[in-house]
Amino acid sequence: MKSKAFWKASIVATAALVAMSSQASTEAQKQAAIDSGLAWLASQQNTASGYWCESGYCAADTSSALLAFIEQKNKPGGWGSADYSATVSRGLQYLMDTASPLAISAQKNIGTGGSPNLVASDMNGNLKALTWGGNESTYVTGLVLPALARATAAGLGITPTTTVVSSNAAVNGRSYVDIIQDAADAFIWGQTTQGNAAIPGFRGGWRYTPSTGQSDGSTAQWGAIGLTFAQSVPGVVVPQYVKDELRFWIDYIQCSSNGGAGYDQPCGGSAPVTPSKTGGLLASMAFAGYDGTKPGDTLGRTQALNYLNSNWTSTANSTWEGNFGHPYAMWSVYKGLEAEIGLTGTAIDNFMYGAAAQVKDNASDPWNWWEDYSQYLVNSQNAASGYWNGYSYWGRQLSTAWAINILNATQIGDHNAPEPGTLALIGLGLAAATAAGRRRKAL
Repeated sequence: MKSKAFWKASIVATAALVAMSSQASTEAQKQAAIDSGLAWLASQQNTASGYWCESGYCAADTSSALLAFIEQKNKPGGWGSADYSATVSRGLQYLMDTASPLAISAQKNIGTGGSPNLVASDMNGNLKALTWGGNESTYVTGLVLPALARATAAGLGITPTTTVVSSNAAVNGRSYVDIIQDAADAFIWGQTTQGNAAIPGFRGGWRYTPSTGQSDGSTAQWGAIGLTFAQSVPGVVVPQYVKDELRFWIDYIQCSSNGGAGYDQPCGGSAPVTPSKTGGLLASMAFAGYDGTKPGDTLGRTQALNYLNSNWTSTANSTWEGNFGHPYAMWSVYKGLEAEIGLTGTAIDNFMYGAAAQVKDNASDPWNWWEDYSQYLVNSQNAASGYWNGYSYWGRQLSTAWAINILNATQIGDHNAPEPGTLALIGLGLAAATAAGRRRKAL
């Protein structure tokens, strides 16, 4: 790890570059929005118990807020003048204290009939998994895993081998890596297989709780996201067959008429094709290492990106059937695009903001999907208080946490492209230092 003096020198040099070149005015706006958002989130924590709980799914709100604080901590400047160490510690303690054990089998069958194919489903051999969220555990555990995984590499004094102390016997005395593996095992064991799928198309996905034999286009992304973050932790094992099985779901759920993702049927089913589900599809492709195309198939990654581009400016009355203005939709789309094309990808060009309305650091800077999102978030924040408006049970706490995570340029996928805010450092030879300072990992 680099010394504090090294980072101080790097930050000073970066500030000097900003002053010389008029760069980073928009970066400054983003950072101001992040800082005020974190301050608001900190004020909303139940300090006695450590949670955030506006939605009714306390672990979901808590882990989303934690990821926002942790991702900012990852940056060279850390939390700046604030110190949110106690805020994060309380939140992590709450997650540990509320983890629920789930009995699982050592093996499961991903074959059918007279052709069983037994594979390991309990990666640490304790016949237990861990979940959060009760009857919505796929969603909630998929939100918890990113926070726990990133906490082990954020300079918080926590490593994969750190021992947890908790009143909860399911985690007390165990290491972070073992706990994260148990949470990952909930998805590994709980993935819908050919043998238990309610219909053949459901093979490879996830539904609200483990091993239901069901899958849907909203929920399934959280298995992919949770496991993407879990596998970044040294010592956590995610078997290849999980990714191979997920390919079946990816092939099934993409709509042939528009390239987007449906719910329980390819072109809709119980809910329509939407940007949020299509973002989840792209995140699943990134995790599986699969672009969605196979012999005789005309669907895949390109068609999903085309769908998002066509529907990019959709607000759909700020429901999650649209994109801009809905926290869940924007976070889902962000995860898919960041994982598949990175922050500077050019597959999206149907922007919300036309050239005359684009606020840039420099007139020559290229505009891209992430800048479009970021400008919207800066413009739509409640400037007086620091929060972003929620919608239904995606309340202000979730909305604010997800907005900060987008502005923080949270890395989802397995790539190492420099963030837009770091490109200006190349001329000073500091790009490598900044990339290391962000503690970005190849997931």
